[in-house]
Amino acid sequence: MTTALLLIDLQAEFLSHGGNFLISATSRLALLRNTAKVVRSFRVREEPIIWVRSEYALRSTQPLGNLLEGTHSGKKPCCAPNTEGAEFPVEVQALQAPDDVLLTKGWYSAFKETNLEELLRQRGITHLFIGGLLTNVCVSATAEDAVKSCGLTVTILEDCLGWRKFRSHEMALSKMRAAGVIVSTQYKALGTPAHQPTLYYGIAFVPMRLRVMCDPKETRTPPFLGLNHRGKTPVLVDPQEGGDIIVNESIAILHYIDTYFEPKQTLLPSISARRAYSVALTRIQETENLHSIYDELEDAHFNAENSGKPLETAERAKLIDCVYKELDFWETYAKQTLFISGNEFGLADCAFFPLLAYMVHRGFEWTARWQNLHNYFLRVRERNCAQHAQPLGWDQPGKTNVWANTT
Repeated sequence: MTTALLLIDLQAEFLSHGGNFLISATSRLALLRNTAKVVRSFRVREEPIIWVRSEYALRSTQPLGNLLEGTHSGKKPCCAPNTEGAEFPVEVQALQAPDDVLLTKGWYSAFKETNLEELLRQRGITHLFIGGLLTNVCVSATAEDAVKSCGLTVTILEDCLGWRKFRSHEMALSKMRAAGVIVSTQYKALGTPAHQPTLYYGIAFVPMRLRVMCDPKETRTPPFLGLNHRGKTPVLVDPQEGGDIIVNESIAILHYIDTYFEPKQTLLPSISARRAYSVALTRIQETENLHSIYDELEDAHFNAENSGKPLETAERAKLIDCVYKELDFWETYAKQTLFISGNEFGLADCAFFPLLAYMVHRGFEWTARWQNLHNYFLRVRERNCAQHAQPLGWDQPGKTNVWANTT
């Protein structure tokens, strides 16, 4: 046994509501879920787990020298002794076991003025896997100490880290790499099989917004990929099943709610109503037809734009005609019932309406050819759920018009 897991400062001060130094919501959920996975992995491997917690006495000044050689100072207390902030929150306590090692530190580095180095040598530990927070403070200080002062091999588990500012997190990882620290994920470093998601949802939920119009996309970073290895949103995690049930894709999420959480207003007919149930599922599938046909138009528009040449009028007209013919099918459906699969708003509308709204935002204009479908669109758009879900300004055409240059 030559490896051990070191988890740093997973304390209420950083993780619980009311803490003085809460980490980014983007990193918190991923940190807790991925930490739970790596803890289970080390339990299976029967290798030691060391939990490090900080207790910082109030200080007005920092010791001279490298910042990471110091400790917390300033007016705002952090993990002060005998406070709730210094304790492990319940979700972390649930991961701990009696045989685990608990170590308290008073400096950023877990090696400074503790018996950590001696403990590791007694157990023959030569390779330390590190997770926890903050990446750019205690994790960095501990990792660099382990490499430079103790001569240990150190692997930082990038998907098991917490930060307050993503840029500081990234810079710290680069600095650690330069210092000889290995930066990896638990799946690559430990050979843990990637989590295979099924479905996920939680009625009482904590929203976590991610930026996708940036480089790198936050949905492509190791912490998020630890939640959903496909890197797709929306994604929801059901805490009732230990966080192991994931629903990815909007319609799957709604179907899951409808099946397991018994909302007051159901989105699917009873399975005993065979005809209505099958019509709803069929309409959901048929939405993909319109989606695919419209995508060809939009892809052609942007491909031409990126090439510096406008899409030829004849080609655009041909693609638009395909969309129009598909809308003719939907016009017949809208003529029969108030909503797209019946007279009650349901899951099929949740699949179909957003595509219509997106087309309108991209410049689609209604005509008498689809009068019933237009009435349906207006009917759904007035619903609170549609108004809440629609981004600001998306009830009007946007800057890009993929339908241009046609009559």
